[in-house]
Amino acid sequence: MLDSFENWPPTKRDDGKDWSAAQITILKLLWPMEWIKGTTIFEAVQQTYYDRRIRELRESGWQIETHSSKTKYRLISHEKLAGNKRTYPSQQQKQAVLERDNHTCQICRTSDGNLQFDHKIPRERGGQTEVENLQLLCSPCNVEKRGACRHCMLESCEGCPYAYPELFEPRFTIFLDKNTAELLTSDSRGKGIPVPAQISEVLSNHYKTIRAKTKK
Repeated sequence: MLDSFENWPPTKRDDGKDWSAAQITILKLLWPMEWIKGTTIFEAVQQTYYDRRIRELRESGWQIETHSSKTKYRLISHEKLAGNKRTYPSQQQKQAVLERDNHTCQICRTSDGNLQFDHKIPRERGGQTEVENLQLLCSPCNVEKRGACRHCMLESCEGCPYAYPELFEPRFTIFLDKNTAELLTSDSRGKGIPVPAQISEVLSNHYKTIRAKTKK
């Protein structure tokens, strides 16, 4: 099958090393330059965070396009461009973020010692490695945010509770009946926004209506 692939095998990484097994598997799936579902990639590499491998390939120069649904991927060229090496926060930046965020997860407000430096606006959306675009998140909240970003279809991160949790009160834990939860999830997916953002929107609109009626 590989003999029918144009320009296969792919060029090596910029450092001359071979691609990882997961990366080469993803490239093999994308090589025909057709849309491939994320579920198909997951089944092939058996890695929950296969999107990280796709991100690494992009940063290495591979031109991989994401479908507007955020669930499909496509290689648009067999030519690998010059890589864009990922930058990480410096020690000075980390110290500034730790002091500003008071060593506390900015979403759940916990301080469990297992905090991570997160890009508020993801690098895939043009977010820079700057203090203003960094925040502290605990591991569970970081995983939750990453999942929400993966399926988000909004053009901007403005007003997103994951990107700007400081604009919101500490979150509440609520329990919904199964039917309501399913409707809420379906509605949020239809709009391409995270479930928490949908809940916030519904409640905000509800109380705006109540206030408007009270003023009359």
